[in-house]
Amino acid sequence: MTLRSRTLTAVIAALLMMFGLTLGQAAHAHDQLVGSSPEEGAELDEQPEWLELDFSGEIQDVGTEIQVLQDGDQDISAGEVTVEGTSVSSALPDNMTPGEYTVQWRVVSSDGHPISGEFDFTLTDAVGAGEEGAADEGAADGEGGEGPAELGGAAVDQPEDGAQEQGALSEDADSAGMSTPMMILLVVGGLAVVVLVILLLTRKQKGLPGTPGNPETPEKPDTN
Repeated sequence: MTLRSRTLTAVIAALLMMFGLTLGQAAHAHDQLVGSSPEEGAELDEQPEWLELDFSGEIQDVGTEIQVLQDGDQDISAGEVTVEGTSVSSALPDNMTPGEYTVQWRVVSSDGHPISGEFDFTLTDAVGAGEEGAADEGAADGEGGEGPAELGGAAVDQPEDGAQEQGALSEDADSAGMSTPMMILLVVGGLAVVVLVILLLTRKQKGLPGTPGNPETPEKPDTN
């Protein structure tokens, strides 16, 4: 094997290694949900005031969505979503009743890729056992179901009827980062260009027919 051939082989091997490392980083760069409050599968006998999600990296404050579904279909989400570093939080209404709740979330991770997931928690029958009488009393005084719900100590309007139906989280892929397929295409394209340039330079150095500067390359006939 000539020196040129060995050099070409080494360059191609190095480029392939770089390509593999790039794919590996693209596959493992996404942040992950590392904790939540309430925790997944938790059975609570006291209603939580806040929903908090903790991630392995800093979350971008764009495209963040959280839905809290009661018994799998009724959307009770009402609080604004707050993003602070690796934490995403949202206030919960004070009028939650016993039952099973599903949290569906979608965020944009620190590498610019949207990630999503869901988990469940349960409010036991002990929750609100002493609140039903107060609710009935409030209804008798004209302060019942038509009033605003409390979110973390602040009053907000109840969601409209249409907002009570379950809606799928937005699937828009717009984000500030570059998607994995685009990264792969750029790497493959760059690899192909580099290999092509190396092959052309090697061909020229060998003086093969058809390359500029080679004595055996046919010259254009003089038409004068």
